[in-house]
Amino acid sequence: MRIYFVRHGKTEWNLERRLQGQKGDSPLLSESVASVKRVRKVLEDVSFDEVLSSPQKRAMTTAHLLTDLPVKPDKRLAEWNFGELEGNLITEAIAKEPEQMHYSRFELEKFDGSSFGAESVESVLKRWESLARELLHSPFHNVLLIGHGASGTAGVRHLVGIPVEKIREEGGLENNTVTVLEADEEREHFRMLTWNKSYDE
Repeated sequence: MRIYFVRHGKTEWNLERRLQGQKGDSPLLSESVASVKRVRKVLEDVSFDEVLSSPQKRAMTTAHLLTDLPVKPDKRLAEWNFGELEGNLITEAIAKEPEQMHYSRFELEKFDGSSFGAESVESVLKRWESLARELLHSPFHNVLLIGHGASGTAGVRHLVGIPVEKIREEGGLENNTVTVLEADEEREHFRMLTWNKSYDE
């Protein structure tokens, strides 16, 4: 079985360098539609058995641009909840919480955003573990997932066995990129086939 994970198209807040998290949900940029459609063309030869998306609008919009198949919202694919920092420019968030913002991007094993209401690393990874267990025990051959940058980066890298302290070693997932995981023959573990591949011109 293969999982194809696509990060949603670039939004207005992405362009502004603003934290969206779970509560913020700005629209896709007009040019993002063309970018998402390029990804659709790349994936058109894959026969998907299931399409799951974060329920957040930017992800669902991307999902419906990627495929004509039914899209099921799944809360486990939602973006990381960054609590009170959501809606802030990243520079503002860094000014307010310099240590924790550094940890969230470079030393994830040290991240603790409980003081400003952020979701824990453990919570995000458990969401992905739950989803992975379901998929590994499903009859599906190809599954399309549409999600986000922070939670998606942590989730897909965790599923292939990368320890928390190394999850952010290669940065984060970019908008409109494709990451592909493949289950082993016993459907017990995943390995990474493609990471953060862009098809933008």
